[in-house]
Amino acid sequence: MELLGPSLETLFQSLNKKFSLKTTCMLGIQMLDRIEYIHSKKIIHRDIKPDNFAMGRDKNAHILYILDFGLAKKYWSSTHKSHIPFIKGKKLTGTVRYASINALSGFEQSRRDDLESICYILLYFLRGSLPWQGVKINNKEDRYRKICEIKQNISIKELCSGFPNEFETFLNYVRNLEFTQVPDYNYLKNILKNILDKTNNYIDYFYDWNREKPNITKDNIIYKNNYCINYNGEEEWLRRKEENNINNLNSLNNLNNLNEVNNFKANNDNQNVNNNPINNENLNMNNNPINNNIQNLNNFPINNHYQHLNNNRIINHIYYKPILPMNQIPLFYNFKFNTLTNVNYQPARTAERSYADSRFIESNYTSSRKNIWK
Repeated sequence: MELLGPSLETLFQSLNKKFSLKTTCMLGIQMLDRIEYIHSKKIIHRDIKPDNFAMGRDKNAHILYILDFGLAKKYWSSTHKSHIPFIKGKKLTGTVRYASINALSGFEQSRRDDLESICYILLYFLRGSLPWQGVKINNKEDRYRKICEIKQNISIKELCSGFPNEFETFLNYVRNLEFTQVPDYNYLKNILKNILDKTNNYIDYFYDWNREKPNITKDNIIYKNNYCINYNGEEEWLRRKEENNINNLNSLNNLNNLNEVNNFKANNDNQNVNNNPINNENLNMNNNPINNNIQNLNNFPINNHYQHLNNNRIINHIYYKPILPMNQIPLFYNFKFNTLTNVNYQPARTAERSYADSRFIESNYTSSRKNIWK
């Protein structure tokens, strides 16, 4: 067991209950690092507060540690391989000062509640206190209800008044997370890093309580986050990636539809024979690689069965809408790496459907998408 230094609450009290913006952002980034790792192990802390964060000692004095997992809970069911269900009517677990609105409302906690608590801690460090502190009601349930009302009624703009607008963005994001949603931790870290950049600061781990700047080399443990994040198990992580892929493809499909409408309006009355890829009477055979009176590959991707040769995987039965010119579609969405990748297409066989009848077949796309992961 490692001996740690003082807690953040102890340090906060020793500095007259006020941290600088730089110290607050550096601590916030490390808090997000720690909670991201805990969440990757399918655990939520449920008692995020300054007392449960402590600094290291000696050569690790600049590293923030998270403590006290007495109230922690698994949010992922290993038996059912799914997120725990949403439940109402729960009693509060954690510290009321930093508890989320959902936790105070009696809702089951999840990853979003830990992140909301971190945001309250950062505002606590900057403000010196929170508006709901000092509520004096003897009955505990009534006091919790009153604090919940204050948190709900106070506007985010008022709560973050006097500080960079990025804190409003931070709190808005975590409050709008869904119960089972995987948070974008890097997005939240970048918000705090942007604050440091705008104020001409950088992460040097020189906190308000330090007397001299620490000598930290690049081989220090703080720069080595070697753990492999595995959110909610492989199933949910792959499902989340597939949902992002579908959204990106839908966006491209919507763009194609808009281009198709515009092209149809422009060419409806006087269709230009030279630019018409489906004019069967005047088809340019020299530019037609498939020697067919149906479609012209030089002007648009044909409604055909294509082979995706990237990574030696073949994706069949995918129909493309012939909207964009060929020189604008040298990209194929790579589901494995979540990126657009340059690929080469080869026609598998002659198109059996006309340009006007071409459609993106969702069922065929879904079956081919499953084959990618085999």
